[in-house]
Amino acid sequence: MMKIKSQKYKIAETISIIAHRLKNPIAVIKGYLEALLEGDCGEINQTQKEYLGDALLNVKEMSKTLDSLIDASRIDAKEYKLNIQSVDMSKLADEIMQGFYIWAKAANCEISFKKDENIPLVMTDPVKIKQVMDNFIANAIKYNHGKGVVSVSLLFQPKNKEILFQCQDNGIGIAKEDYKKVFTKFYRSQEAIAIDSSGAGLSLFISKAIIELSGGKIWFTKNTGKNEGTIFSFSLPVSKI
Repeated sequence: MMKIKSQKYKIAETISIIAHRLKNPIAVIKGYLEALLEGDCGEINQTQKEYLGDALLNVKEMSKTLDSLIDASRIDAKEYKLNIQSVDMSKLADEIMQGFYIWAKAANCEISFKKDENIPLVMTDPVKIKQVMDNFIANAIKYNHGKGVVSVSLLFQPKNKEILFQCQDNGIGIAKEDYKKVFTKFYRSQEAIAIDSSGAGLSLFISKAIIELSGGKIWFTKNTGKNEGTIFSFSLPVSKI
């Protein structure tokens, strides 16, 4: 058992080292592409602008993947830390939703948001919890089925002294044989890969770590069949302060 744990730690450490070493050159490439697009090195034509724009989007995606790999390796090594503080989830959710209304419309997806009044504060990392909420909503929109419908809610459950965040969709669903894999590292269903092959399958694995390190719980409601959608949820205890 100790040998297995040691090997797992070495793998996580190796991934972290490689990812860190790739971050600097990628940041340099990103900087050059942005400078070219801004015209800092001379005027460029529309075709060149489109090519450079596509290259920049891919470099940004690579950078996000590297960040996720670093986070995942730290989770494996039990070195992943949160900046825990008192967070106003109601205000944070409002800010997050503003960024999704236009995207949802462009994706032929109807999106709604409801929340209880007077949501209590919670103790978590505001940057990381935003990442979890972003992941839930972005996935719901990305993998919507037909004319998508996404319902987001933030509720206060006084009996359990916790807040509940939920994101419901009518997307591609989750196959029964994949239920146990959903929050594992590198999990991606074949349906998800067919829609978007670029994902690394780390967002839900990292989300689970963020919620659990905040003292909360994360889960999904099992769908009864494919294309009937899924509800992803997390709960966090309210702040005692």
